[in-house]
Amino acid sequence: MKQWQFKLFEFDIRDEYDSSETNEYISGKDNKRFIVQMFGIDTEGKTACIFVKGFDPFFYVKVGDDWSDSDMMELVNHVKSKMGPYYGESLVKPRLVKRHKLYGFDNKKLHTFVQLKFKNMPALNKAKNIWYKDTMSNGVFQRNLIRGGIDFKEIKLEIYESQIPPLLRLFHIKEISPSGWIAMLKEKFTKHTKLTTTCDYEFSINYKDIYALPNLERRVPYKILSVDIEASSSHGDFPLPKKGYKKLATNIVDIIRNNEPTEELMKRCVYTAFDLDNLKNVDKVYPKLKNKGNSGSPPIEESEIKEAFDEWIKVYPAAYAKIKFEEEFNNQLLEENEKDEEDNELEKDLSDSGGGEEPLVENFGFKFTKKSAKKYTKKDATIIDMLKDPDAERDTKIQELTNTLNMHFPELEGDRVTFIGSSLRLDGEDKPYLKHCIVVGSCDPINNVVTESYDTEREALLAWTAFMQRENPDIVIGYNIHGWDFGFMYERSQELNCVNQFLRLSRNKNEVCLKKDWKTGKENIEENSLFIASGQYDIKYYKMTGRLQIDFLNVFRREEQLPSYKLDYVSGHFIGDNIKDILYDEEKNVSIVKTKNLIGLENEDYIVIEEIGHSTDLYQEGKKFLIKNLQNDSFEIDGKVTPDKSKTLRWCLGKDDVTPQDIFRLANEGPKGRAIVGKYCIKDTTLIHDLMRKVDTITGYVEMSKLCSVPMNFLVMRGQGIKLTSYVAKKCRQKNTLMPLIEKSMDDEGYEGATVLEPKTGLYLDNPVACVDYSSLYPSSIISENLSHDSKVWTKEYDLEGKLLKEWGEKDLSGEGDLGSPQYIYDNLEEYEYVDVTYDTFKWIRKTPKAAKTKVLSGYKICRYAQFTDGSKAILPAILEELLDARKATKKQMKNEKDPFMENVLDKRQLSIKITANSLYGQTGARTSSFYEKDVAASTTATGRNLLMYATKVIKDNYGNAIVETKDYGKVKTKAEVVYGDTDSAFFTFNLHDMDDNPIIGKKALIITIELAQEVSKIAKKGLKSPHDLEYEKTFLPFCLLSKKRYVGMLYEFDPDKCKRKSMGIVLKRRDNAPIVKDIYGGVIDILMKDNVVHKAVTFVKETLKKVVDEEYPREKLIITKSLRSTYKNPMQIAHNVLALRMGERDSGNKPGPGDRIPFIYIKSDNKKALQGEKIENPKYILENNLKIDYGFYITNQIMKPLQQLFALVLENMEDFRSKRGRQDILNPHGSWKKDIDKLHEKWEDEEKFKKKYEEFRCKEVKTILFDPFIKMLK
Repeated sequence: MKQWQFKLFEFDIRDEYDSSETNEYISGKDNKRFIVQMFGIDTEGKTACIFVKGFDPFFYVKVGDDWSDSDMMELVNHVKSKMGPYYGESLVKPRLVKRHKLYGFDNKKLHTFVQLKFKNMPALNKAKNIWYKDTMSNGVFQRNLIRGGIDFKEIKLEIYESQIPPLLRLFHIKEISPSGWIAMLKEKFTKHTKLTTTCDYEFSINYKDIYALPNLERRVPYKILSVDIEASSSHGDFPLPKKGYKKLATNIVDIIRNNEPTEELMKRCVYTAFDLDNLKNVDKVYPKLKNKGNSGSPPIEESEIKEAFDEWIKVYPAAYAKIKFEEEFNNQLLEENEKDEEDNELEKDLSDSGGGEEPLVENFGFKFTKKSAKKYTKKDATIIDMLKDPDAERDTKIQELTNTLNMHFPELEGDRVTFIGSSLRLDGEDKPYLKHCIVVGSCDPINNVVTESYDTEREALLAWTAFMQRENPDIVIGYNIHGWDFGFMYERSQELNCVNQFLRLSRNKNEVCLKKDWKTGKENIEENSLFIASGQYDIKYYKMTGRLQIDFLNVFRREEQLPSYKLDYVSGHFIGDNIKDILYDEEKNVSIVKTKNLIGLENEDYIVIEEIGHSTDLYQEGKKFLIKNLQNDSFEIDGKVTPDKSKTLRWCLGKDDVTPQDIFRLANEGPKGRAIVGKYCIKDTTLIHDLMRKVDTITGYVEMSKLCSVPMNFLVMRGQGIKLTSYVAKKCRQKNTLMPLIEKSMDDEGYEGATVLEPKTGLYLDNPVACVDYSSLYPSSIISENLSHDSKVWTKEYDLEGKLLKEWGEKDLSGEGDLGSPQYIYDNLEEYEYVDVTYDTFKWIRKTPKAAKTKVLSGYKICRYAQFTDGSKAILPAILEELLDARKATKKQMKNEKDPFMENVLDKRQLSIKITANSLYGQTGARTSSFYEKDVAASTTATGRNLLMYATKVIKDNYGNAIVETKDYGKVKTKAEVVYGDTDSAFFTFNLHDMDDNPIIGKKALIITIELAQEVSKIAKKGLKSPHDLEYEKTFLPFCLLSKKRYVGMLYEFDPDKCKRKSMGIVLKRRDNAPIVKDIYGGVIDILMKDNVVHKAVTFVKETLKKVVDEEYPREKLIITKSLRSTYKNPMQIAHNVLALRMGERDSGNKPGPGDRIPFIYIKSDNKKALQGEKIENPKYILENNLKIDYGFYITNQIMKPLQQLFALVLENMEDFRSKRGRQDILNPHGSWKKDIDKLHEKWEDEEKFKKKYEEFRCKEVKTILFDPFIKMLK
């Protein structure tokens, strides 16, 4: 074999002694070398570990243009002296280089830099630290970049590109795709005979001898393992791997609500917990076994408990010296303890070996903390005194009791791992080739599952380690494995004293998957926090070197907006499809369901049938149907099913759920029960395979990894900042340009975002509204105006009176500028043209000391950008041009692709390109970005604003008052007006009339509007710079415009006979509205859109409100869901947060966490002063406790407001309003209705305030005639 080829998928970096060197270790001297461990796979599924050597991490320092080699060596010696004698000699191969710099236009000047290379990462970080200073602020240690650089030889030296991880830089230099193919020539590598990994092959090679194969596209059979565990529960609540006395503490606090806390009562509580008494509402505790060989809990000597109790009851909680537990114990025992979420990664990056990677928490500087209980501070109070103290909060009492009980009573046994299910599948195959279940205890056979039974939990954990090493997967997947499964197993291995044996899960032989904290010396598994749109998520995982890990809970949290992220909901959402038809075979008594996409469905699975209208109903209240006779386009279910065929029908997977309580019970019921749980556990693992295939995660990761040159695990475990940093750094390198290391900006000055034109609200029943929009507005704006870091000549800031406040840019010493300062060096050069962009500036100001900050207009800035007359572009527009061209070419290639595999690859590729292009603009305005440049971001939105105004001008100038020729209807008159505009889109109506001034409406108007709107696009193009394109997009008829970003209408494109309903921002789109609102509101919209009859819509509302008053709506239609955030400014004022806390008090193990969506229903309360949080409850809890639902709340607080706004648009067309006011009065310009409006205008002279009050006035009229009668019925 002349060359070996592998597709890369995972990486590790390390600094270690290189055995090829003469001396492996020299005392007092750093002799480690930077090594990259690459893992790849070939088409046969054979894996390889490639040790890549010879690459030295480096960064640059910008120096004087006149620097010589001797100047460079002075700097090198200075850096070495700062690094110290141990690391100093690890600075190697310094050299002077010429490069462009990213920030500031300088006529493409080549600047002088010193490139500093290092043997390893600790040495690089030691040197990098020279550019930072340590400070203390409010007792908090901070390390900040020295602004402007360090002082050396009377100039400032700035550091460049130290933020780029050397692993990524290696990819950039060698143009290697971290998820693509590489080749190694036989004579260039060393093939290992003694393997140190579990891969099939092992090689060592110099990085210079690796070759990328960018055009090779072959599928490889990744071995994918899906894992799921089940655990026992001593109390039937959520399993906890380590337990303290919080349950008992909570029991005690609950009991004293209705009982005087006495020493005798406390004694009975404690004795009951140890099964020495029988007081009600006290849960039993399970102390750890004294002799692990015995079964069952050891007998507790009453004398032992008595002695502990006598000591405990005398404790003074406030003065009690708390013994520090092991850190891993604290989170379980004391839920109130705040988790230290400070970003130690940044400090590590600067001080020790960390691979040179950016902080995992990208918004460094912002602290996310959880609410903790207050400490009890009355030093002379005993436990009894504290429990009696009315000033002590409930959480405080629980925390102090938990602390003291933990100190005095025996350690408790945690819940145990009882099942570890795994299934293995080769990528490209439909089904797993192996299903495997490890069970604690005997287990009956499970069909098509290999079971291994063990007597002890310890044996089971170690059996899974052996299984992992035996099967050796490339990818490990699961659902919430990083939130629960892995953390649970790790903590159980701690309890069982087998951590080092259990965590041998890496592909490196004998490597234990633990990370040592360089500060404390303690070892732990990896911990990280993911910050994504839906919230903050703390994850724990094993760093299994050589294996890619994907937790699909976080995949869906990041990429999908779902009402719930529980596996049963997610599986039903993704594994399902529309039902084309249902045929009943009377002879066989089966219903044949005709459908299309059956990925993830198997015979003997269960499905449910959804009936989809404005909200979704479950057929027969969610009954699960067993499927059989699965075919390519159909399956059968027993009996005759008759769902409502007037609605859209959809089947979705009905997960065969076993409740947690069933799992706990069945696991203790012998081999037969355990077989049921094992089957369920395995089904969950195969379900994740099905979800993975359905959304095709791997192909998406491969393509994004290839585009941005980041490993796939960066995409899984990191935010989007690192991938865009890598992409921009790669492109800068190709253009011989360097990126400076910049401090994370704390600038709180704002700039104006996207433009939204004031909407002309109304219901356009027979007057079509057309829409034109710009394709890729922001990327195109950056390209057209050459907006970039390296094209910005200067920025000038002015106040509201036009007084120059500040200016930025590079000046020389000759001439006078606007402030009497020198002229700009690179302004008004003959070989360039220039574009000035103006944008408004804002400041965040508190009007009073206690008031919230508000954004106030403070002035404006003008930015000048150089335009390259040779046709070239600056860095950012050049990157975007490449991306847009690549996407266009990829989509063109897709059309001609016959191979389904390649067609899917190309689709994921164009999607990755789109996401990256759209994200680049956002990163220029993100203060945490490595290429932050607010002027570029603000100039982009300002250009977009100008283009939107240009579109409105084209419409008004050409069709505002014109006579135009049409294809089918001759000449017509237009009186066009723009009714709305948002960011890149302009909505307008032509207000068509014939030549006799009769209005043209309905179908005829629609046909003409579609024709003329396309002409608008053609006219606009004449005045647009490349690559801008104002395209005709759609026409609405009818169209209901409610407010900014809220509309609904029937959408036509080019065919006037083909339409669909399209809406934005209305209650039908919101996830936090109850289904009842969507049903009623959607019903009204249907009538208005299809029938155009207002009184019919009013009748529909009255009929449905009567059903609500009569409590005829099912409970499911009243459920509201809201997402829980990690922090709130006023947490007790957030109703669903209060409910989440209450749910946690009832069952601490199932306490909702950040990002969870909380379902609730409003209930009646006898307490008139009850807060919102006390008026809502969990649907299941309502059912179990027979609570009364507050139907009136749904009318007044959910249904009424959106319908008020809707009917206010057509108030004059409502029969009840006409009857109340009188038809003639409404039409009379001098009638009482018009006078009421005039009075309102006189009172509110400000036009904005009048509009708001006028809308409220109309809504009040709607309430009076439509809702008040039903509200009175409820009272």
